Amino acid sequence: MSSDAPRLKYDFSASPGSTYVRAAGLLAEEPPGRVLDLGAGVGSLAQAVATHGHGYIGVDADGDNVATMLDRGIDAVQLDLMAVDVIDRVVELVAPSPTSPIVGVAMLDVIEHLPDPRRSVSLVTQIIDRIAELQEGRHPLLVVSIPNVAHSDLSVKFVTGRWDITEVGLLDETHVTLFTEERVQAMLLPWYDEAGRDDVTSPITEQRFPRDHPGFGTGGIGAFLRHLRGRSDGLAETYQFVRAYRRSSRNVTAALADSGQDAGQEPPFCSVILRTMGARMSLVDALTALASQQDRDLEVLLMVHHHDEAVADRLRALTSTFEPGFAATVHVHHIVGGDRSAPLNAGLDLAVGRYVAVLDDDDIVTSDWISVYKSQAIQHPGSLLRSNCVVQWIERRSTPLIDFEPVSGFEQSYPTHYDLLDTIRSNRTPMCAFVAPMETIRTFGITFDDTLRVCEDWKFQLDVARYAGFSHDPAITSVYRRWRGIGGSEDAQDREVWITDHNRVVDDLDAVPTVFPPGTMRRVHDLYTRIEHLERELGRRGPDDPPLHIAP
Repeated sequence: MSSDAPRLKYDFSASPGSTYVRAAGLLAEEPPGRVLDLGAGVGSLAQAVATHGHGYIGVDADGDNVATMLDRGIDAVQLDLMAVDVIDRVVELVAPSPTSPIVGVAMLDVIEHLPDPRRSVSLVTQIIDRIAELQEGRHPLLVVSIPNVAHSDLSVKFVTGRWDITEVGLLDETHVTLFTEERVQAMLLPWYDEAGRDDVTSPITEQRFPRDHPGFGTGGIGAFLRHLRGRSDGLAETYQFVRAYRRSSRNVTAALADSGQDAGQEPPFCSVILRTMGARMSLVDALTALASQQDRDLEVLLMVHHHDEAVADRLRALTSTFEPGFAATVHVHHIVGGDRSAPLNAGLDLAVGRYVAVLDDDDIVTSDWISVYKSQAIQHPGSLLRSNCVVQWIERRSTPLIDFEPVSGFEQSYPTHYDLLDTIRSNRTPMCAFVAPMETIRTFGITFDDTLRVCEDWKFQLDVARYAGFSHDPAITSVYRRWRGIGGSEDAQDREVWITDHNRVVDDLDAVPTVFPPGTMRRVHDLYTRIEHLERELGRRGPDDPPLHIAP
């Protein structure tokens, strides 16, 4: 290219790890042929696809770009993708060749510059279909690259009201549409099946300014915001989506209709995950309590954790004996393998309710259990909703009619109100006494930790509460049955296991930032003041000793 050629804004090289090399890699398994590059820029993809044995045709609306490609010996044509006759003209460019078919169509960093993404996808799909007609039905692979507007650098700045347009990059001044992964998939998947991906990741982008912006600090609010973004979908550092798609044979009209078919259907308020191994007779009590709810805006997922399908079949027969309206809300699922958390995580995958509750097959709930939570949700939508419960001790019996019996009355062993600081010290809320918002669970990928032998419910509860916040109602809505002797988890695991897993939960909580509710700083201050006072009373601290500090 001559030295007096115009400076080109998007003259990027096909360096290792670049978009062009990644896109070419997605075409590597295609048989030798040509790649049609729509919106080619200066043809940076040409060299990359050549390493995989493919030829190249570049199409661009900018005359300087086309001149640059021709000057570099690249086959190129000037053509505006917004032209009325663009489909016919593109098809003319790629006359069928039995020795060099079109094996790929690329649109790299193009769609975000066009005003109507749906029209753009429809246009390229028609081109691909027309090419397939000329190639005896063989559709070329579509490869796209699209910037991720949900990168963490943009997210943390937007929280503070900054939206900085730049000359190039994620907020390129010429971008007219913006994309998250969800929008990319919604735009393409009705027409295509994903065939591969090799996204560009970058923890630091051109958006890292001003240098001392609080969102980019190693601690404080920046660390917390980046933690939130990183936990949500695993794409916080994805700079560009580089994806390959194979033309689908599905009916597009039907696919688009299916994608919105449930839009008008209100999900149940609560999905109740009822965990059982199928042996306890108390399961009948638990199901009866659910059937007695004043408000049946729920679904029941009976998760049968047993190796034998016959056990699940027996429980399906049991649930069918209940009143038909309730029986229709109960869905029995057979779970094989895994530890205590396996049926719970399977239930989370299946749940469709706004909230999720977890019961064991020896828990009992009152008839207003759902009603209390529903009232709370009106005042505190999206929070972890907590009520109160009582404890009843039971012991195993071996008779034809019962396999346990109560050995105590009802004890109010847990605090009336929820306190996050106190809950971090130890679990103060059994599973039967709270429901969790599914939106928070899905947003942050919260699951029950299947590496824990005990305490999985405590960790789950803390994970939800620290992101969603919480509310509490002092109403007693459940009976938490605890086993004396044989039958409970305390019997199944020795004390060392409880201590180890308890400490693991605290360590995991301590590894990432946590937001505490208002009032916590005063409580921490008063707690340390009280500790100092007690140490002085015990003679362990003199009046001239320095203030007590948190150990590093």
